[in-house]
Amino acid sequence: MKISILTGKFGMGHMITAQAIKEHIQNSGLDAEVEIIDWFDYISPRMAGRYYDFFELIVKKGFKIYNTRYKLMENMKPDQKPELYHYFSRYFEKYLEEKKSDVIISTLPLCSQIVSLYRERTGSTIPLVTCVTDITGHSEWINKNTDIYLVGSFTVRDKFIQKGVLPNKIYVTGIPVRPEFMIKPQNRKEKDSTDKKKILLMGGGLGMLPLEDDFYHDLDNLPNIEFTVVTGKNRELYNDLRGKYRNIQVLGYVNNIFDYMIQADAIITKPGGVTTFEAIFSEVPILALTPFLQQEKYNAQFIQEMKIGEVINYDHKINATLISEYLSQDKLDFYKYNIKKMKNSLKTNLLNDILEEVYMINCRNEVKDLA
Repeated sequence: MKISILTGKFGMGHMITAQAIKEHIQNSGLDAEVEIIDWFDYISPRMAGRYYDFFELIVKKGFKIYNTRYKLMENMKPDQKPELYHYFSRYFEKYLEEKKSDVIISTLPLCSQIVSLYRERTGSTIPLVTCVTDITGHSEWINKNTDIYLVGSFTVRDKFIQKGVLPNKIYVTGIPVRPEFMIKPQNRKEKDSTDKKKILLMGGGLGMLPLEDDFYHDLDNLPNIEFTVVTGKNRELYNDLRGKYRNIQVLGYVNNIFDYMIQADAIITKPGGVTTFEAIFSEVPILALTPFLQQEKYNAQFIQEMKIGEVINYDHKINATLISEYLSQDKLDFYKYNIKKMKNSLKTNLLNDILEEVYMINCRNEVKDLA
């Protein structure tokens, strides 16, 4: 069976989720060949970088425009037709002819829309699994020709049902993360009670972190705490911070973030959907920096409602004393207790069952084609 995972680099969450799903499939024992396709790179390798650069510019400089569009489309009718659909559909037909995929998994709303509309137009029965990469019930994810939805929370499940999705199509898996984040807590290095707390500070692939020197100076002076700052692709911040503070280790882009997360007592980060669930599966409390993008506001709301961390709202200055209070042992134990409860509700082995169901859908389709 050939499985294609369609995605894109609008933020790294979509791609990271695709990679996580691929690893779970490979570890499942399912006889499947899996390929991840960056949709924009496939249709135009020369233009893909420009698409992503423009998105990064919007996120950093024009997020109010982004949020306005997001909210306008949030509760529109499902089955949205993307801009340039006819252009995309030609490439999708070419793609299917070339790859001969048996199953499509999408971690990008645009890709789900293209596949669903293709099925509507051609009568194709190729199975479509949509993995929602934020904790949101946004209509852009919902398409009538999707067979299975993977969603992050029961709240998202309820919103999808309200918008007409059949309950038996929705699986609450959490947002899939790489297997390394699911290491059993008892397998971690034991910490001595005299050890300093280890806090991981990260801003996603784009390194969207506070820039003020006062912030890092105040963190550096918090007692009995060590910080590791991951600046991602933000080279300017990396150069500015490296070697400057005694209790702050500075890293650039890293491929083994799970090694740092599973040893952390808490993380301070922007509340991306993937990062939130990497922390949940690692059983690490989350202090979410002020969210700017609309979907991240929903993610932050989720963190507060589930009592698995706090949201640190700030305009120009973050209160390091308040952060210190959130990092008290009583608070951390409270967050961890709630994280474990939530993690247990997700039934983390559910993905294997879903893959088996996808396999059965594909087998039924093959029988129909033979008939």
